[in-house]
Amino acid sequence: MPISRDRLYRLFRFLLVSVNLLVLITLVATGIFIRLEGDWVHPTIRDPKDAFENGTIGTELMPLPVALVLPDLFPEHFQPAGADAGDWVKQFGFLPYDNPEANNGLPLGFATSNYRPGSAAPSPVPFVGFSCALCHTTRIRKSEESKGVVVYGPGSVSINLFAWIDAFQAAVLTRVKPQRDGETDMERPYRLTVDSICDSYRAKTGETLGSIQRLLIGLWLRQVRARIEAGLPRFDEPIGNYRSRDADVTPTGPTRTQPFRTLVRTVLDRPGNDMPVYTKIATVFSEDHRARAQFDGSIGDIYARSSLAALAAGATVTNMAKPEIADNIRKASDFTKTLRPLRYSDMFPEDAASIDPARILQGRKVYGQYCAACHGDRDSTGAWVNGEKTGQVVPAGELNTDPERVRFRHYGPLAEKMFALFPDKHPFHFKREDIWPQRGQEEETSIRGYVNAPLDGMFLRAPYLHNGSVMTLAELINLRKRRDVFYRGDNTYDPADVGFRSPESADDRNYFTFDTTQIGNSNRGHDYPWAYDDPKRNPDDLAALLDYLKML
Repeated sequence: MPISRDRLYRLFRFLLVSVNLLVLITLVATGIFIRLEGDWVHPTIRDPKDAFENGTIGTELMPLPVALVLPDLFPEHFQPAGADAGDWVKQFGFLPYDNPEANNGLPLGFATSNYRPGSAAPSPVPFVGFSCALCHTTRIRKSEESKGVVVYGPGSVSINLFAWIDAFQAAVLTRVKPQRDGETDMERPYRLTVDSICDSYRAKTGETLGSIQRLLIGLWLRQVRARIEAGLPRFDEPIGNYRSRDADVTPTGPTRTQPFRTLVRTVLDRPGNDMPVYTKIATVFSEDHRARAQFDGSIGDIYARSSLAALAAGATVTNMAKPEIADNIRKASDFTKTLRPLRYSDMFPEDAASIDPARILQGRKVYGQYCAACHGDRDSTGAWVNGEKTGQVVPAGELNTDPERVRFRHYGPLAEKMFALFPDKHPFHFKREDIWPQRGQEEETSIRGYVNAPLDGMFLRAPYLHNGSVMTLAELINLRKRRDVFYRGDNTYDPADVGFRSPESADDRNYFTFDTTQIGNSNRGHDYPWAYDDPKRNPDDLAALLDYLKML
């Protein structure tokens, strides 16, 4: 029976009213959401030191409640040496605060913000990422019993960030044990769920997460798991299960990074898994003395350097465009320009007082003859003055140091791609001439090398060479023979040889086997003033040089 025109009219009116009502509800809900969203983010204007220590750099990784409970839920990933070796903070070399309640109970360098990963959209749940202090703050201890001194600027002597990331990814992907016969690995449910996070958080803090918080945590969990799983065909599964710190799992080890692996993956969409390109975490004090940044002198602008460092640490171009995050990166960079290193005499007054002034004068003469032109020196007032060759790049073949840092396959084209990554109006759209190699020089491998850097605060720059393959200054100047194998972790400081001690064999604190015969780990080269087997080598002059270098 055909529908009458009157009934069609009433149906049309009903549908029209329903659509209008739905639009109205949507607009009201959107308005409420926008109002709520405005309360989720309150940008903080920080001074340079606070930005360095606490400011997010766009690396938002996981919700704060997840960060607080994840190590408790997965001790097999976050306590690789077992419970007796300490908590995850200690085992991965992070620096705890003296007050356990400071920074939400997280170690130094873990920064919280209400920006979501990737999109920088406001979030009602705080997200945890990193600040510059995570990698560029260290603790100097003369003995295992010493509490030590925390120093801003040097690269962390103990942090093993890549191992921690392996543990994090392993936790996200861990599945429960088979529950029934015939169940395949991919059919098993994941252990990390919204419920397990909320239950553990309630047990730890006594607080209950609300529905919006649960919703955001669930959304994050789906997104991060999908992102990690999408990369498995290229990057492979994380290992975890008490092995994240093993040298064969994360060959980077403590104190070092693989920034180009991350950039190759992010910028070029290539795996980068087998790139033996290891770089120690750089010192970032007295940056105003440096005309060019990075070990290879490839970046001529400090903000470009910091933005690319943030990108290598996991930041996104979108997050770094947020005014608060961009301001943090700039101000943290400004902090490093005038941050001056502690002097050896301040850190080790008794050791400094025992040095014969005549030996210092003898050492200064040796330094002036062999080192000052490239690395600079202090003048009569104690101010730093760069040498005539400071800032120049010396080809790796001439230095005879490990070349992997500047010879890897994608080194040439990477610069152009990184330049194109930031849009024209992005806060970190740097000039093309600020990043090397320049156009037309991408394939000129013979000129790739390492920059002559200023050496103020020399005793804080250990371990030495760009890949951290020389533990002490005495070994670097060939006063002592360089070790082929040593053990890294949270090493104690050796003020006599100027650098770090290594036990005779691995232990829970110094667990990482650093083998200098492995590709990317060579400790050869930079034989100034003399090679160890040079007949002209003068041990007395070298001992005096070591005493003078302590004063820098």
